Amino acid sequence: MNESMTQGVELMLTGMGIVFLFLVMLIAVVKLIAYCVATFVPEEKAAPVSTSPSQVVSPGAVSPNITAAITAAVHKHRAKHK
Repeated sequence: MNESMTQGVELMLTGMGIVFLFLVMLIAVVKLIAYCVATFVPEEKAAPVSTSPSQVVSPGAVSPNITAAITAAVHKHRAKHK
């Protein structure tokens, strides 16, 4: 190989090495930050939502309020596009 080809290969390997080291450092910093957040920031507990007995819905069912909103939106859309 001639001299310019050797310099090109050296430059390529140097660039790839620098990028690899940067990515390794980036992963390490992200993991360190995740560890610090998990350790030092307490997890907030969600306040329990009080619902009246008429609003209690089984896990697989859709809330009556959502059904009413969807029905109103469909009627409005159909009336607009007639």
